[in-house]
Order: sequence, then structure tokens, then C-alpha cells
Amino acid sequence: MARNPFRNRGLRPKPLDPGEPIPWIGLFVLLGGVFALKFLVLVQLKDHPLTRPDSGLDTTAYVDLARAVLAGNVSLGPGLYYVSPLYIYFLAACLAIFHSFTALRVVQIALGTTAVGFIFLTARTWFGERAAWIAAALAAWTGLFTFYEVLIQQSSIDVFLTSAALYALTMGLLPPEGGSYGKHIVASGFSRKVPDSRKVPDSRKIWLAGLIFGIQTLNRPNVLIAAVGIALVMLAALRRARPAALLIAGLAIGMAPVAIRNVVVAHQWALVSSHGGLNFYIGNNPRATGFYYPVAGVTPTIVGQERDVQRVAEQALGHSVTDAEASEYFFGLGRKWIADHPGAALVLFARKCLYAFSAQHIALPHSYPFYAYDMRTVLRFMPVGPWLLVPLGITGLVFGLWRRSPPEAKGDRRSYLVWASFVPAYGAAVALFFVAERYRLPLLVPLCAGGGAAFDLGIQGIASRRARVLAVPTVLAAVLAVLVNWPLHANDGRWLEALRLTQQLAILHRYDEARAWALRLDADHPPHPAAAQYGLGAQLLVLNEPGRALPFLDAAHQANPGDAAIGYALGQALLRTGQARGAQPLLAHGFNAGIDLPEGGLEYAVDLEALGDSAGAAAAIRRINPAETWDAELRLQAGRLAMKVRVPEVAERFFRTAVAIRPASAAARQQYGVNLLVLGRFDAAARELSAAVRLDPKDADSLSHLAYCESKLDRLDDARAHARAALALNPDDELARRLLSVLR
Repeated sequence: MARNPFRNRGLRPKPLDPGEPIPWIGLFVLLGGVFALKFLVLVQLKDHPLTRPDSGLDTTAYVDLARAVLAGNVSLGPGLYYVSPLYIYFLAACLAIFHSFTALRVVQIALGTTAVGFIFLTARTWFGERAAWIAAALAAWTGLFTFYEVLIQQSSIDVFLTSAALYALTMGLLPPEGGSYGKHIVASGFSRKVPDSRKVPDSRKIWLAGLIFGIQTLNRPNVLIAAVGIALVMLAALRRARPAALLIAGLAIGMAPVAIRNVVVAHQWALVSSHGGLNFYIGNNPRATGFYYPVAGVTPTIVGQERDVQRVAEQALGHSVTDAEASEYFFGLGRKWIADHPGAALVLFARKCLYAFSAQHIALPHSYPFYAYDMRTVLRFMPVGPWLLVPLGITGLVFGLWRRSPPEAKGDRRSYLVWASFVPAYGAAVALFFVAERYRLPLLVPLCAGGGAAFDLGIQGIASRRARVLAVPTVLAAVLAVLVNWPLHANDGRWLEALRLTQQLAILHRYDEARAWALRLDADHPPHPAAAQYGLGAQLLVLNEPGRALPFLDAAHQANPGDAAIGYALGQALLRTGQARGAQPLLAHGFNAGIDLPEGGLEYAVDLEALGDSAGAAAAIRRINPAETWDAELRLQAGRLAMKVRVPEVAERFFRTAVAIRPASAAARQQYGVNLLVLGRFDAAARELSAAVRLDPKDADSLSHLAYCESKLDRLDDARAHARAALALNPDDELARRLLSVLR
């Protein structure tokens, strides 16, 4: 048996009396202060342009899904969920009850405050009273907890769920009141434990811990791996199958509602949602860095991923696939790379494990440093974070194992080891995919408890005047502090978050504020000169504000005269403000540079046509390939331009795909039908024009062109009838009048 380094050195923790009451009054006073602190941050950030419900990215995706649930689409079918589903229903329930996003945030910080209470109770159980107060203080001043609790996204409830599950696990691992897991015997001068079959973990609480872990898996799927890891450690450490089986049973029951929904509604087998395969591939491929990066062909937004993942998988496999099959396709790519490059995969995994415990802020999508310091919120006065919690927390957890005192403490080393195994298990679960700050939040919960234990250890050492015995934990904490705080030179997202704010201010028509932020950012080490002004100008173009965009794009072009993308954007602004001739060289440079262009470079062809160069416009539009993300209106615009410059065979592919996207659009059907008529494909043209007439019987143009097609197909009676109908709607319809004069 390993020797306890704290034996007879005055550093054994004061055992808790099983009957000693919990200091509820003091705890409630503390939690009241914690809630007030969190509420101050809520007030500061609830109306921030980037945290509003309509701010885009994850927030808006969850809000839209919650509103769909409230509108009656409770199952959100027919496919799999494309995000973790628990927060959708949590959000919908809060909105149904309170009808307020501010009230939702109040609920979230209340849960976060409760989490501090759970951390206190958990630390008190394992490490004693003083360590518990310190652990609660660390949790209260951890800014990351509060920041994510005031956001409208799934991370807002992760800390609560983790703390609840770990507290239930703690209570389940404790022996019955006054007992222990085994009999303490002394033989040959050595003290050891032997199993006592009469003392077993609390089955109901172990099951409850598994249930909470299962529910949390529906919010943070990595927890599934961590919970299974805890069950395996439990099986090995306690040498009992029943507790591990109860934990897994609770886990399965917690996850069951979504698994059943996936089978019944989506007719697919999946435990949670459809985005796991893509996330696994992002973390395990030749280009993987350990962090998020956009995958080719997949738009880097939640909605874009939902739309594009299946399409990319279908293109690669050559046949249609379900959501689950698309996810499995990306899982397969990741597994294949690991199998083909085991050495590189192992090195990458080790690096991701370091990232998971690093103090580096890793934004996805929000940058915590931006909101803490650039926005000058209360968060800047909440200094506790991974930089402190990881080295102290791990030190406290490691030496907490040695500080177990079986005859006196509530739990023993084996039960403590099961509880503490959450930290490496969840760290590995994150590293299997890729690392982001919000994914690491559950790690910090037990590390708060460990941090309290580490501080308590130091206090005991100083008080006992045996500071030399603290040498080993001090060295461990110092080494960990160096590793954790070693600069990774990763992007903390602070500048990009400020650029997002600049663009969001433009969307909200707060143009003066947007301009001020752009100028401020360009004076603060931008990625390239005038990068923020370019970003603002590009956003104004999207908002169809070319006049406002011009000065920003012009400044960016002057600072980067050789940048084809910036030049093309400036050309777009010039074209839209009636300066077609000045736009032409800029658009031509960008179009011929081989870069990704907005709308595939369509505006270059528009510019050439405006200058009277129909041949050049026709040549340009032949080179334009519509992206999958093009909507029907953009395709119709390209088709109309192709018809205008007399390349109807090019127009056909734009009109055909527009109709495929919007089959119920009478205008799209009509334009496609006229295009087919020009190409001499009268049967197909008649079908499209007939559909257009069905969708809009009062459109004289559709009727007269349909009459023309029918005359070409020798359906003369139908032609006459449709021509008369066209004239009845529009007596000036020249095509219908000529047809009737010929067909009499």
C-alpha cells in the first residue's frame, strides 16, 4: 500500500462529523451575493448587439428552433436534430412560461447560482468545511461561468448540470450514515481495507447521477464518454458491478427520450443529434489543428452545417443519404485518418488534451476577453479562470487522494477516485473531437472543488508550521501553472468579435458607432491594413447600402491595392452607385484572379452588359457556376441576364435550378418556360407555362406564351382559348393578338 505522505505531519484534514449540520444560513448569504454579481453581468450584456436573440449564429438558431416548438412542431421533424436538443426545449419552456428572454437569463443565472451551492456541498463532503467555502468562492468569481450563463445558448446550463451530477455521484458513493465501504484491519504493521459486503453505495443516488449525466448528454454529448469512463473506473475501483450498472442505466434513461424520438420521427437510429460526425472529422484529419476550422463545402454556421453536411456526403458517396448516414460518413473519414496515421493521431490527441486544460481562451463563437475587457463589464473583476483553477484544482484533486483518512472521513480512496475520474474522462472526451472554451466548462466544476482543497492544504501547512511538507504539492502546482499558462499563440477571437460587433451595429443602422469601431480596430493590430473597414464595407454591401460602403471599401483598397477581393468589393459598390465604368477594371481583376467571389462574380457580367459589351457579358456568365447556397432569386437574376445577352442555353441551367428550389413560384415557372420556348423545346415549355398558369391564372404573359407553344405543337383549339384568355386579362397583349389573327 502506498504510504500517506501526510501521516503524522499535522496535515490530515479535520474529519466531518456525519451529524454536523450544513451551515445553511451562511451558504444562502453567499449564494445571494453570487446571484447579485451574476445579475449585474446580465444587466450589462442582455441588450448587447451580439447577445440579442436575433444576433445570429448559435443564439438565433436555438431561438428559431424554440419558437418552432412553441408553434406546435414539438418533435422538430422530420430529420434528426442538427444541434444538441435539450436547450431547445429548455428555452421553449422558459419562453412559454415567462414570455421574456430577460426572464430566461434570470433562470439561467439562478441555476448557475445553484451550481455554486452544489460545488460547496461536494467540496465539503470530500475535503471539509474550509475547503468548501474556498471552492464556492472560486466558483463565484469564475467569470466564464457567469458569462455563458447570460448567453442564449446551450452552454448556459452546462455548469448546473455538471455540478448536480457530481454532487449526486458524491452522495451515491458515500457509505450509509456512520459506515464505510469496508472493515479497517491491521496486520503485520500495515493498515488496509477489505471489502465489506454489508456496505454498498446508495443505489438511488448513483442512478440519479447517471440520469443527470444522461440528460446533460442531450446538451453536451461529450458527457456520454465521460460518464462511461466513470462507470469503468467505478467497476474497477469498487469491485462491484451493481453501482456501475446503475450509473449506466440512469445514463440510458436520461438519453432515451431523444433516441426514441429519432426512431419514431426521423426513422433513424441516433443517440442524440446529427452533428457529431462533422465535429469528429474537424478534430481528426490531416488539416486538424485541435480547434474548430471550416470544412470545405460546409457553411460555418449551425444552419449551414444542417444544410451542407448531407449534401457533401451525398456528393462524395454518389447517392442520397439520411442525416445519420451523413454523420457516419464524416465519422468514417476521421476513423480512417486515425487508422492510416496512428502516430500523428496520437500526437494530435495528446496536444488536444493539453489544449483542453490550457488557460488560452478559445472562442467559439464568442470571445470572453472581448466582453470582459473591451466591453468593460463586471467580468473584468472576476479573475478566476482556467489559469488558476487547472493547476490548483489538479493539485488539490491529486493530493486529495492521499488525504483520504478511511477511519475518520466520510468516503474512502476508492470512492474518491471514482468521483475525481470525471476530470480525465471528460478531458479526453473533449480531446477526441476539438477544443473550444465552452466545451471545457464542465471541467472547471470539479476543479473548483480541487482548488478549494489545494488552498486548504496550504493553510494547514502554514498553520502547522510544517511548510516543508508542502514542497511536493507546491512543485506540482508550479509545473502545472507553467504548462497551463504556456502561450499557445492561438486566436482568442477578441479582434474578430469586435469586427462582428461593428458589422452588427451596421445591421442595426447604428452607422456612426460602426464607423467608430472600424477605425478603432484598424488602429489595433488588424490582420491586414484597413481590415475592419473592409469588413464593415462588405457588410454594408450585403445590406444593399453601397453608398455607405464606398468610403470604407475605398480606404481598404488604397491600403491593399493588390488585393483582388477588396478591389472586387469596391467595384460592386461603384457599380451599384451608377459608376459602371469605374467598376469595370476592379471587377475584371477580381473575376480573373481565381478567388471566391460573392454571387460567383455575377456583378462583373452585369457591369459588362451595362457598358454595352454583350459579348463580354455572355463570355463572363458562361464561366459562372452557381453555388449550392444560391437562392432562387439569384438564379433567376442570372438567367434573365443570360437571356438578355442572348445565351439562352446558359440561362437554362439557372432557370431550371431556380424552379427546383421554388416549384410553387409562378414567376420562376414562367421564365423557365419562356427560356425553353426560345430554345425550341416546346413540350417542356408548355409544361412549365401550364404550371405557371395554374399557379397564377391571371398572368396574361404566361397565357399568351402558353398559347404560342400550343400552336407550335398543333394544339390549335387550346392555343386559341389561351390567347383569348390572355387578351381578356390584357387587351394590349401583342403576342396573343397576333396569334389569334393567324389562327382564325
